[in-house]
Amino acid sequence: MPSSSDDAMTNPNWTTFPMDLVERIGGLLISDDASDFVRLRAVCHPWRSTTVETKSRADFFYPRNWIMLSNPKSSPSDVCFFNTSTHKSFSFDLTPYLDTYSLFRALDYLFLLKHKITQDFALLNPFMKSITPLPSKIESNRANAPKLLEDMFEQIIHLEGVFVTSSFTIVLQFGQEDFLRTKLGDQSWMYGGFNVWIDGNVLFCKDRLLFVTSDDRGLVQINLANEIPIKPQVEIVISSNELPYGPSMEERCYLVDCDGEIILVTFNRRHHQWESFETYKLDLNEKTYVRLPNLGNRSIFIGHDRTFSVSCDNLSSVPANFIYLCELRRYETACYNLKTNRVKCLFGEPFLNSFPLLEKLIKCCARPCWKLASEDDE
Repeated sequence: MPSSSDDAMTNPNWTTFPMDLVERIGGLLISDDASDFVRLRAVCHPWRSTTVETKSRADFFYPRNWIMLSNPKSSPSDVCFFNTSTHKSFSFDLTPYLDTYSLFRALDYLFLLKHKITQDFALLNPFMKSITPLPSKIESNRANAPKLLEDMFEQIIHLEGVFVTSSFTIVLQFGQEDFLRTKLGDQSWMYGGFNVWIDGNVLFCKDRLLFVTSDDRGLVQINLANEIPIKPQVEIVISSNELPYGPSMEERCYLVDCDGEIILVTFNRRHHQWESFETYKLDLNEKTYVRLPNLGNRSIFIGHDRTFSVSCDNLSSVPANFIYLCELRRYETACYNLKTNRVKCLFGEPFLNSFPLLEKLIKCCARPCWKLASEDDE
């Protein structure tokens, strides 16, 4: 006959687990993997009650390291998400929401929905399974500025990014320099630009937008933590004459978040070939950088509007220490091997058929925003 201790092992009473420890574990999980935090909260009612405050953190609304691998237009009942650090996957059924909403855009881990009757926009977070209504009205002192969010989409179709700060400010980035900001629960957007021309990509990290300008300002950051309507200021981190990079038609630079470290990647395109790749680790506090000869156990993916890195530990289908250029500026896809210093064009390469995950990562990076209204991004 089994003992009471054996029964406790096979059928543990999770409600007796120390709640302060549950809260600490929840705080660690939500910073790294929102899906694990969801599973933790599903264990029992006391665990859900203990983690209510943790659930209100912006980390849950803006889960790190998750990307959308599949086009929800093709398979709305099975939208696949992938964690670039833990390699966990998450499948989401979008179809229950499509009776009320039409799917307008899909970016990284969020769906932008449009109500079929009211025509209002909303954000759907698949991890929270919650819908956040977005304001319709836009406030701006700029002449001829759009008055409604729908007008913004009609005039500037290219939505490049959605960012959520720790203070729950939602930021929409359109094109190179048009931004909308609103506080969660506010009734309108603040519209404005920063009068900069971005050379490369915009990277959102710790409530800041980071990018390199094509003028003499160089690497700059914009702190989005300021309360609305205070306009965020552009702060120079490293001036252009101190960067290991000279803006030109041939030279490119991109910023990448490598597991919390900011990496600057520079390279050239001359005579129809990619060349002169260099990687640098940035210290934003000290406003310095050091050359990084290799990426260790990670590889980097660079598209026109977005970048990400992938941990290659126990991931045989994605080799480490590579930089993948994913249809960059409408050129062919290529990869650069930091160990051999060689570039290889991947256009039509049959070996990609043997590595479906690598092919999906490249396609996902090349298309950061799944366009669903009329485009055909299969």
